[in-house]
Amino acid sequence: MHNTTDPTMMLGRYSRVRTSTGVIDGTILAVGAKGVSIAVERQVVRVRPGDIHSISAA
Repeated sequence: MHNTTDPTMMLGRYSRVRTSTGVIDGTILAVGAKGVSIAVERQVVRVRPGDIHSISAA
């Protein structure tokens, strides 16, 4: 990830995750060494750490 936002502070919050392929808006479910899991509508999207550019409040 390329910004200084601590992703663990975003757990449970509706957030905007900018990735190398686009923007994902959803609720942050989990953050770990393998990446971030985001609830988007009725599915879970997993994003690897190398693909994340930034995480911010939506």
